[in-house]
Amino acid sequence: MQVTTLIPAYKTKYIVELLTGLMTQTLKPQKVIVSDDSPDGVFGALLQSPQMELARHKLQIEVHTGPRAGAYENFKHLLRLWDGSTELVHLLLDDDILYPDFYMRHLMAHASCRSPSSISARWCTNERGQPVEGMPIPKNVWLSNDRIVLLEASLLFSSTLPDCTNWLGEFSNCVMRKEAADLLFSPQFAGVSYEGLWDLGAFLAASLIGPVAYIQDRLGAFRAGGEGHSAQLLGKHMKAAHLAYAALSLGAVRLERLSPDSARKGYAGLHQALLDRYAAEPDVAPFIPVLGRLAAGEAEAEAEFLLLWEQFLRSHKF
Repeated sequence: MQVTTLIPAYKTKYIVELLTGLMTQTLKPQKVIVSDDSPDGVFGALLQSPQMELARHKLQIEVHTGPRAGAYENFKHLLRLWDGSTELVHLLLDDDILYPDFYMRHLMAHASCRSPSSISARWCTNERGQPVEGMPIPKNVWLSNDRIVLLEASLLFSSTLPDCTNWLGEFSNCVMRKEAADLLFSPQFAGVSYEGLWDLGAFLAASLIGPVAYIQDRLGAFRAGGEGHSAQLLGKHMKAAHLAYAALSLGAVRLERLSPDSARKGYAGLHQALLDRYAAEPDVAPFIPVLGRLAAGEAEAEAEFLLLWEQFLRSHKF
């Protein structure tokens, strides 16, 4: 069983840490495919420089020009380049951190069960890579004596959407089979787009294929702050991430994977969050009264939300 690492490259700031994380793996990926979306191709140029010779020697690296159409288009570009050439695939963002046993433990998980995806626990670090906190993992998962826990769709939907909490993490701490990777080309539930929360949406969608293997070991880290989208509260990506919780809940209800009561709980929490953070933002403010009406169970509010959501995604070029 082999894995390919896909790197949607844009920032060069952490390239040494990124390559070190791959070179020090106890079980290295068969190949590393880089799609260079950086300005003027500076990432690829640095990768080909003499100071990166050791990484090129230890890793089988391919460098391709990126589509220059946004991060998620780069994800899809990489998946097309991979095209199922190995049984497993891993999207590794250029500022995230891998610890040495990441691939070994994920391949062990996939060898032990036929899960569409494996997800490992991870730390959240400061910009220097120092762990500062973990994830709010549900107690019935975290306190299990099993190092690998198979998570059914019912648990994943009910433990994320009602509280608008993504305790699973990001693509960087997930290894996928092809059937899960293919889901990234259609980020929607029952016709409702969940763009903005592509990672959580993909994890939930994978659970509809089969149980997701959750690895209790913290095998990597998400770097908070710095230049990432998560540090820019008023940026379009963070706004979309907030709103996409409502879209996910709406789609999940249509799929009968989330009860209307649970969805209303999520709408109510999101309504308050938007009031607190985005009441003065003209692209988000129209959602606030609609979320309040969704929380109150008004059926007509669903169509209003979907119209606003479509306009938001189109205007921000998602």
